[in-house]
Amino acid sequence: MENGIKSIVIQNILESIPVGLLVINQEGEIVKTNRAASEILGYAGEMLKGKGWGDLFIFDTDNLDFNQVFLDVIQEKRVNLCRNVNYVTPEGNTLHLSLTTSFLVEEDETAAIVVLIHDLTEIHHAHEREKSALEEQHRMQHQRAESLERFALAVAHQIRNPVTAIGGFANRLLRQSDVNAQMGSYLRNILADAGRLEDIVRAVSGYAGLKTAVPVRFALEKVVEGVKGRLEEKAVQKLKKVSWSIRVGSVYGEIDPHLFSLALDEILLNSLEAFNGDEAFIAVHAFEESGGFHLRIEDKGCGILEKDMPYIFDPFFTTKAVGVGMGLCRAHRIISEHKGKMEVQSTPGKGTEVAIRISGVK
Repeated sequence: MENGIKSIVIQNILESIPVGLLVINQEGEIVKTNRAASEILGYAGEMLKGKGWGDLFIFDTDNLDFNQVFLDVIQEKRVNLCRNVNYVTPEGNTLHLSLTTSFLVEEDETAAIVVLIHDLTEIHHAHEREKSALEEQHRMQHQRAESLERFALAVAHQIRNPVTAIGGFANRLLRQSDVNAQMGSYLRNILADAGRLEDIVRAVSGYAGLKTAVPVRFALEKVVEGVKGRLEEKAVQKLKKVSWSIRVGSVYGEIDPHLFSLALDEILLNSLEAFNGDEAFIAVHAFEESGGFHLRIEDKGCGILEKDMPYIFDPFFTTKAVGVGMGLCRAHRIISEHKGKMEVQSTPGKGTEVAIRISGVK
């Protein structure tokens, strides 16, 4: 009597829980079920009983059949063996389910499996909608960015010739012998402003005209050596000497050599200009990481103030008396084109470290 009441209570509990439950024998047949399982799987009443496990579920991960799952559970005798499956209902609808299997020994000492079924379909669809929304947002942002770049190139093209002409006329007038001191001062200001406008036009054209990266497997050492040579030429022009610490070795990466060189040009030029004296120290170290590489550029320059750090990748942001403020912005965009990450850490008075991570091909 007592056992009968206990059995009824247990059955009522199993029927009331919102999680599907199946008990499967050693032949892979369903021998017990509850209401939630019937509702989730789309079978009325006792229609699930006697059906084969392999006829209902197809595993996403590696298409394991029932026998393999059963053996896993029997051997491990654990409850946390989980599988995600796609399940097609009798009406043809696809559900995304999570199955948790556990080991069970019946009263007659035969082995069986208890399967708990969680319907993750709505969660899966929500994730898919969120993913689609993000993809659409990125697409729209990309379109807007392309439109702005085309506009910027058009404006730069329209401005370049008049600015060059203004600078040329001002220079010609300045060379005339009858120019007084006040007029000479005005003309020199015009020349300086025209030069600055030309720098801005070149920077905008260089940023907006960047092509899409076409990565190939390339030796990082070749890129670094080329950038090093160009920077040393600029250092001579600025009457500075550069001391180097370069450890790149045989590191290869999936990069667009031309674009990646441009990014390093901008970063190393910033490092050079961070030194107020006539001697600069720059370290360039690289090592392989997760199928890609990690490149670290370090200087012992003046550093960046904490209040300026959030803006260092913004177009036209600069703390220099002379400069357009497009260098790090351009470098950051090129690294992003490579699906990479560029991070900057800086301590005022001690120096700056730029870390670039480029993943391998997946």
